[in-house]
Amino acid sequence: MLGNAGSVLAAQGIKEMDKELLVWVLVIGGVVAAAAVMYIVDCVHKRKGRDSAAKKRIEEIVAQAVPEGERVTAAFAEWLTVDNDYKAGYRTTRYWQYAIGFNDNRIYIIPVTIYANETIAPKECMCVERSQLGLVNGRQNGKWMELYTKERKKICTLRVEAYYTKGAGNQPVDIAQPEAAAEFKKLIRLWLQAVNDTNGVKATGYHNNASAFDLKAQTGDPENKGVAASAQSRHRL
Repeated sequence: MLGNAGSVLAAQGIKEMDKELLVWVLVIGGVVAAAAVMYIVDCVHKRKGRDSAAKKRIEEIVAQAVPEGERVTAAFAEWLTVDNDYKAGYRTTRYWQYAIGFNDNRIYIIPVTIYANETIAPKECMCVERSQLGLVNGRQNGKWMELYTKERKKICTLRVEAYYTKGAGNQPVDIAQPEAAAEFKKLIRLWLQAVNDTNGVKATGYHNNASAFDLKAQTGDPENKGVAASAQSRHRL
């Protein structure tokens, strides 16, 4: 009798283990499936970005801003700042989006606004000459750089990614620009050396994440030659 009871209990234990194992298999399978779907969707957006209307529009905006005959690399660039207001319980994220055209000597920076229907509207172009800069902050193998005047006033921060996919990180459009991103990295390395050596300064390699400073410099403060945010979002903490 005891032997039979033990066998029954053992069988029940195995069934419970089987149920628990099945649950874990389903959970892991669900996670893997979700990751696979996200990967496939991301790949689809990257493929669309190679010849997207948004990419063509950025190139068109740059072509209209750059003097005829000057050769530049066109790219979509962006930056963001995050402000946490713990007293009010809100987090505000501000996005700066640009069409840029650059070569070894200058960058044409055109702030843009991207609307829900993916219409891209440009604002006034700002040309930043390498010879006018007093400091360039960034990293040798980085994707971003901060530009400062001779008086150490921040102009703006620019980051260029190889791929922007719609929906990822609140990106509103699909743009694939690996070649332009590689050229921008070369520009960062060149300007880090050329500008900073000329002015006897060194880059920290860390972007200025102090909210008050970034907002004063990168919003429309005429003294700092800043530009207003392209968009912003507000969420509860």
